[in-house]
Amino acid sequence: MDTSSRISKIRSQERERLRGPPWLKTLQRVLLSCMYTTLDYAQTGLIAAVFFFKMMEWWYQSAEERMSAPTVYPPPPSPPPPKQVAEAGIPLHPDGTICPLCSQKRVNPSVVAVSGFVFCYPCIFRYVSQYKRCPVTLMPTTVEQIRRLFHDM
Repeated sequence: MDTSSRISKIRSQERERLRGPPWLKTLQRVLLSCMYTTLDYAQTGLIAAVFFFKMMEWWYQSAEERMSAPTVYPPPPSPPPPKQVAEAGIPLHPDGTICPLCSQKRVNPSVVAVSGFVFCYPCIFRYVSQYKRCPVTLMPTTVEQIRRLFHDM
């Protein structure tokens, strides 16, 4: 036998010895197959999970927008004129922007809740603190029943 064939025979025997028994080769093939299958399903699962989370983000975002959208209510109707106009009360000015107490343009308009008449806040506060009643209707009231108006007509 020549040396090159001998060397190749030794190398092939060495390879066989390094490979190990045939059951080990089968186990290696099964494990690699399982790993590739798992990676394929993981990729599909990851895509499905991203889709699911994006859908949930869209769903809750639209729900939050619906809940946070400002609800526009129509303005409340104007209060009816008072039924009790006291004859001893002070008269109202024909111009609605003039305070009945100081006869000047209203500053910091405020309403007396029991009667609905609008005055300057300093004027009505002093009057109610002193007399404990509405100056127009003479109905009993307190300073806690004075409300600030943020939109004067």
